[in-house]
Amino acid sequence: MTLASANTVSAQGPAPVPALTENDVVARALRRAPLADMLDGAVVAQEGRGRAASAYPNPQILYMREQTFGAFGTGEDYLSVAQTIDLGNRRALYGEAGEVRARATRREGDAVRLSVAADTRHRFYEVLYRQMRVTALESWVGHVTEALTIVIRREQRGDVATYDRRRLEREQAVATGRLATDQAALERAQARLQAIIGVVTSPWIVEGMLLPTAEPAAVQTLRASSRSRPDLLALGMQIEAASLDRIAASRWWLPDLRLEGGWKGIDLGAGMRTDGFLLGGSLSIPLWDRSSGVARIAEGETRAARGRRALLESELDGELDGARAEAVRLRRAAAELRKQTSSASGDLVRMSSVGYEGGELGILELLDAYRGAAEDDLNALDMAQSARRARIELDRLTGAGLP
Repeated sequence: MTLASANTVSAQGPAPVPALTENDVVARALRRAPLADMLDGAVVAQEGRGRAASAYPNPQILYMREQTFGAFGTGEDYLSVAQTIDLGNRRALYGEAGEVRARATRREGDAVRLSVAADTRHRFYEVLYRQMRVTALESWVGHVTEALTIVIRREQRGDVATYDRRRLEREQAVATGRLATDQAALERAQARLQAIIGVVTSPWIVEGMLLPTAEPAAVQTLRASSRSRPDLLALGMQIEAASLDRIAASRWWLPDLRLEGGWKGIDLGAGMRTDGFLLGGSLSIPLWDRSSGVARIAEGETRAARGRRALLESELDGELDGARAEAVRLRRAAAELRKQTSSASGDLVRMSSVGYEGGELGILELLDAYRGAAEDDLNALDMAQSARRARIELDRLTGAGLP
């Protein structure tokens, strides 16, 4: 297998095998019901907390009767409705802070999805890489087996020595052993991919480009993109929510107003009765609770979120330069190796085969050409896999991994 053909993998055999692409597996991983329940459930819970914080206390209905006895005894009935009003509008601010926290939780969920998508891509390209290695090793085994068949026939005619056959049999055993090892690694990689996307019952393969097709953007562009990472946006929203809590706490001096109104009836005895109304109001005096605890909590949360955001931004700026440089260098090195070895390997195999059949080269030269072609393919695949891993990690840093 040439390196150019090894960079893509497609269905083989007479019956097409379903092939999964990178977008397929990422979509499958992100739409799993348990993941959606975990992330969406956290958002719903945070929305509920915001609504609970902004809810006004329910109105109170009061009925009371006062009765005195004796010659001048009277009976008095009271029926009233009371409602407490937040003059400082603190509940609305706490509710708004809750809504902001719900949006922050959704962004945190996007950060989890970004991590899941990156992990899925790592597993997808591991399967693709292992498929390509198996194909390269199968080509090596095929070359050796084909040569062994020819040598066995020539040995029977007395044209070649037994040493050639025994040497080819040894090479076949080595190649077959390496193939079995990589087939086991492929099965392991497929199982890990299925663990994150769900079990695929029918036979399947993956297809795609192992080597990234283009170089990443400039560093300044990547830095600008990293500022839109979900976790950074979530921290900004946490700061906003804590600020709203602090504003609400600063209004501690505004009391709650309780208004009450209703009906009053008096039974005067001897069949006489009079009716009227009652009105009332009261203010809570914020003497002991000045919301100092709430204000301190909000101040601490603001400082903590700002610190985490600054640390994360600094870490991203430091890592992006190195991550981009690594991704660029590995991609260029892999592409250069592919360019240099793709034609040379095939030429060496053809020349050694012709030379061996013509008696100009021995069995060792033929085997060296076969093994060298296989090693060229495997080395190129190793470098392409390293370049792909570096690119996935760069995308994770910039927050560009979500579909």
